[in-house]
Amino acid sequence: MNARILLLTLLLTHWGASFAQTTVTPGSYAFSTGVHPTFNFIFEGTNSKYIESYWKDELKKISIGVSNKKEVTGEGSLIPSISRDTLRILMKGEQRKGSPLLTAHVSIQSTNGYIGPDSDSEVYAAAVAFVQRHSTAIRRQLAQQELRATKKDLDRLQNDLELLEREKERAAASIIKSNERAVEAAQEQITTRAEMDDLGPKVIAMREEANRTMNEDLAKELKGLEKEEAKALAKNRRAIDKEQDMKKKAEDLALEIKKNEEDQERKKVAVEQQKTLVKALKEKLDSIP
Repeated sequence: MNARILLLTLLLTHWGASFAQTTVTPGSYAFSTGVHPTFNFIFEGTNSKYIESYWKDELKKISIGVSNKKEVTGEGSLIPSISRDTLRILMKGEQRKGSPLLTAHVSIQSTNGYIGPDSDSEVYAAAVAFVQRHSTAIRRQLAQQELRATKKDLDRLQNDLELLEREKERAAASIIKSNERAVEAAQEQITTRAEMDDLGPKVIAMREEANRTMNEDLAKELKGLEKEEAKALAKNRRAIDKEQDMKKKAEDLALEIKKNEEDQERKKVAVEQQKTLVKALKEKLDSIP
């Protein structure tokens, strides 16, 4: 395990421990209606909008009316474990600028006033349990989202690695094909050179004979022979160029494969690091009740 993976593991272990140890704590908060006793819960890696949206949706299930003008407010909320009467619930997320931590402040008002540490012990314990249950549900949601995003990144990295592997296979196949074509071009040079060697003396001899005799038929035959020689020369030059091109292509592809292999090694390291991260996040999720 390299240093980076070890660091990721240690960080996730710390995060998991901090989440697992976080429980509802008593406090107070200045709502728009005044300072009231609260049940506080600290989250990491989220924002007020998300937490307040969760509470708004949950309060709609148990309240006569819900608003979120200055804070999320549930009117006529029914929570039998706390009270037979309806309750008023206030909720506000607080996050300092630049801080990864967010405190959710939840205040519960019964017919006897706002519930706090000085309230009836059973009522207070029930209120703590209510806030703890919802806070734990939020923790699970956040952990699931984080795990899904991390798995998605892992899938992307694995797809990148598979693409590199396919590209290497294609490059290797292209090298084989380029080398075969270079060999074919070299053979073509031998063939065309032999044609040129055969035609050259014939052209010279016929040219001398045509110049000496001034025979028109011989002159026409000479032109045909010269065309054949020129054609063989052109084919020979094309074969030379093709051989050089194919060898150059094979060399370039070899360099591409070398770079590809280096990229694969880096990607494999990234994949393993991401797998470690996914495993740690699964453990983190499993640690949440």
